[in-house]
Amino acid sequence: MKKSYNLLRVITIILLITSLYATNTPYSYSYIPKFVYKNQVFPVTILAKHYNPNDPLHFEYDIVSPLQPLNPKPTQLINKDGAFFTFYFKADTQEKSLTLPQLSIWNLSYTYMLHPQKIEIKDLDNIITDDFSNIIASNLRVNSIKVDPYDENNSLVTLKLEANEANLEDIRLPNVTDDGTEDIKRDGSKVTGKYYFIIPSSKKYINLTYYNLIKNRMETKKISLINKRGYADRIELKPKDLDFEKIKRYILIGLTLLFIILLILTKDKLYLFISIVLISLLIYVYYPKKTICIQEGASLYILPTQNSNISKILDKQIDVTVKRRYKNFSKIEYKNSISGWVKDEDLCKN
Repeated sequence: MKKSYNLLRVITIILLITSLYATNTPYSYSYIPKFVYKNQVFPVTILAKHYNPNDPLHFEYDIVSPLQPLNPKPTQLINKDGAFFTFYFKADTQEKSLTLPQLSIWNLSYTYMLHPQKIEIKDLDNIITDDFSNIIASNLRVNSIKVDPYDENNSLVTLKLEANEANLEDIRLPNVTDDGTEDIKRDGSKVTGKYYFIIPSSKKYINLTYYNLIKNRMETKKISLINKRGYADRIELKPKDLDFEKIKRYILIGLTLLFIILLILTKDKLYLFISIVLISLLIYVYYPKKTICIQEGASLYILPTQNSNISKILDKQIDVTVKRRYKNFSKIEYKNSISGWVKDEDLCKN
C-alpha cells in the first residue's frame, strides 16, 4: 500500500512539473489553422514570451521537409507581454493533410524546438463555379486594367492585382489564351502581381471570381474592358508619330507627280533632275526592307515603348523582314500573323 502511495506521489509530482513547464515554455504556436483549402496561402504564428529585442531570435524549419515558409523571415508584432512571429505557407499538395515541419528557435542563450503539427486539407469542389479563377484570398483588388491591341481580332489585357494571403500565381481565367503572371511579389500577407491574357476584342467585360476567406464564399468582380487602353503608352507613342511615315510618303508621291508634269510641260532640265531625285527616293522608300536576325529569347513587344507589354518570347533565332522602324525598335511579323516590335539590343550580334 505504501509503495502504491509513493508511486502516486511521484506521478503527481511529474505531472505538476510537466504542467508548470508547459505553462512557462518560452515559445508556442499561438495560431495554426484547423484546416486549409488546397493551394491556399495560410499564416502560422509563434508566440515568444518575455521577448528581448536586444537578443533577436532565429527561426529555421526542418530543411528536409518539402513544406517551407513563403517568407524566410517572419513578420513581427511586438508588445510588452511578448512578440508574435508569423510565417506564411502554401498548401500546395494533393494529399488530404500536410505537416508543419519541426521548428528550431534559438538565441544567444538556448535553443528550443516546436514539434511538427498536422493540418487537414479540404477541397472547394462543391462550391466552385465555372468562372472560378483559382484564387483563394482574404481580399482581392484590381488596381489597374490595361488593354492593348494584339492582332486584328484580339486584345492583350493586363491586370495589376493586389491581395492578402493569396495564391495569385495560380490565377487562370476561362475562355482566355496565352495567359500568364509576372512580377509576383510578397510582403508578409500582402501579394501583388500582374496577370495578362489574350481575349477577343469584342469582349466588353470579364468576370474575376475568387474565394473570399473572410466571408467564406465566392465573390465575383466584373471588370470592364472599355476605354482601358494603356495611358502611358498613349502618352509616349502618339498616333501622329507612327503615321508620320505615311504622310511623308504621300507628300513624296505628290511632289514626284508634280515635277513629272512640270517636266512634260516645260522640258526643263532642272525638273528632270528633281524628278530623278524624287523617283530615286520613292524607290528607296518602297523597296523591300532589309532582313534582320533576332536572337533566341528576344521579347516581342506590343508597342515600341519602354513600358509596353510583352506579347511573346521568341523560342528560337529567326530572320525576318522589317515592316517599320520607330526609334530603336523594329516592327516584324511573327508566326500565326502576330505582329510586334523588337528592340535593337535583341538583334543578333554578328
